[in-house]
Amino acid sequence: MEAIFDALSLDLWTLGWQVVNLLFVMGVLYYFLHKPLGRILAEREAKIEGSLNEAALAKEKAQSMLAEYQQQLANARQEAQDILDRAAKMADETKEQIISKAREEANRTLEQAQAEIENEKVKALAAIRSEAATLAIMAAGKVLERSLTTEDQIRLAREAVAEMERLQ
Repeated sequence: MEAIFDALSLDLWTLGWQVVNLLFVMGVLYYFLHKPLGRILAEREAKIEGSLNEAALAKEKAQSMLAEYQQQLANARQEAQDILDRAAKMADETKEQIISKAREEANRTLEQAQAEIENEKVKALAAIRSEAATLAIMAAGKVLERSLTTEDQIRLAREAVAEMERLQ
């Protein structure tokens, strides 16, 4: 084995001191670096975990806000639809009222026209009767070639009017 050490140019005392030196440096580094680095890593891990928890809370809050906004949007849409439905209903009711008033006005106008026609018909018939009575008296007077008394004229007029009414 010494031949191997000689071939590698290794001295056992130097190797031993180097191992002791390495162990000493590792102990010092462990004491001064490992504990502070462990604490820093633990703090960083806690900070990251806290950030993840905050992110999860923020995500939950955002989702609840989104759900709330979606509900508000749905409510607004429903309210808008209700307003449109009410407006359409009011428009239909107004349309029906206008049509009803127009029909009533047309019926009133038609009734007035019919009443005027009836009045004019009555007036025309009265005028025709009067004219017929006058013509009948004149014709009777010419036929008889005599002059009629007032009583005869009234009697003849009544007879002519009665005859006219019978013919209608």
